[in-house]
Amino acid sequence: MNQQTLVQTVQQLHVGLIGDPVAHSFSPRFQQPAFDALGIPAHYELWHTPAKQLVERIRSLCEPNCLGANVTIPHKEAVLPLIDKIDPLAARIGAINTIVHRDDYLYGYNTDAMGLLYALHEHGLGEMRQRKVSLRGHTAILLGAGGAARAAAFALVEAGIEQLIILNRHLERAQMLASDLLQYYDRPIFSLNDPSFLIPRTSSIIINATSVGLHEDISPLPPEILSHFDPDTFIYDMIYNPSQTYLLCQARLMGFETANGLSMLLHQGALAFTLWTNRSAPIEIMRQSLIL
Repeated sequence: MNQQTLVQTVQQLHVGLIGDPVAHSFSPRFQQPAFDALGIPAHYELWHTPAKQLVERIRSLCEPNCLGANVTIPHKEAVLPLIDKIDPLAARIGAINTIVHRDDYLYGYNTDAMGLLYALHEHGLGEMRQRKVSLRGHTAILLGAGGAARAAAFALVEAGIEQLIILNRHLERAQMLASDLLQYYDRPIFSLNDPSFLIPRTSSIIINATSVGLHEDISPLPPEILSHFDPDTFIYDMIYNPSQTYLLCQARLMGFETANGLSMLLHQGALAFTLWTNRSAPIEIMRQSLIL
């Protein structure tokens, strides 16, 4: 193979986001500058994929010039049986958000979990120990029990959270998630469907893993409940668009430290980039591209 043919082959590398819908995604905004900054000739694409086309789309990732893909709603669970080898944490969570094409195999990972922990650490929570975030001494109140909440819950117990409280309007779903967690982790985990039963503790982290606040100015946690929490409570909303949800606005008015999900998006994307390329992600370039 001559040099010109090699360059042409390398320039055909591609990677993208699989989901339905995908047009709203911020991923190309910061993934493409990362490839460009490291001189990796890959193009990050948006692959709108209805459910009936999912098998065909996953099969296309086996092409020699494909690095892999990100996976978003509604396919994070559906891709599991279509992947050759699944990372243990992704298997426990039951969802994949990153697929890597390597040595003719497709590998499945969940970078949402570690992305959340790195985001929380960036905001001053926990300690970094051998590239792992420890949240020992903290109590987490997780709002929601759906797919996003599962990744968050497994991340929190993996980080050694002192106590996890899952608050969901359907108690059975919260209890099912707690049961799944207790198969792997020996931590105090509680399930609630009524926020009035919350007992505020010091060093609390409240994480919204629901879609409440995405389209309407409503909060998943009543302000009269939030007002009972200690001043050192940190409120994290996994929603990043809008950047200031009603939950974050009311929390800021009460004097709490807050953050939206943009930092989690950044860190999960950086972890995916490293998995695809085996290169350290240029995270500051990605950050600046994301916040423009």
